[in-house]
Amino acid sequence: MQIPLKLGHNFTFHEMFDISLLNTRFSTHKRLRVFHNHGTRCAMPACGKEGVYLIKAKNTDGGFHIDLYTNEFELMTIDHIMPKSKGGTNSLENLQPMCHSCNTKKADKI
Repeated sequence: MQIPLKLGHNFTFHEMFDISLLNTRFSTHKRLRVFHNHGTRCAMPACGKEGVYLIKAKNTDGGFHIDLYTNEFELMTIDHIMPKSKGGTNSLENLQPMCHSCNTKKADKI
């Protein structure tokens, strides 16, 4: 496995964690809990991409960020089922896992 130097939002790789930590250490993490509760597969039925790598990376401000990535190191994102622009909330029930490509295509659609 060749980990790219730059990840996601132009972050720099720092450390890889065991994916099982989504169900223990990161199960209550503000953003990662979505993957703990709703799984690591993209919510778009035709997609099939799944997060398999839990990676800590350095962001552009020098801080650290933990994200989930696919086999191809595509960022797994958190999608609002009912977009915030249409009255959706940040509640766990309104959030679902989605790969970056599908989330970009979905935009603010329901």
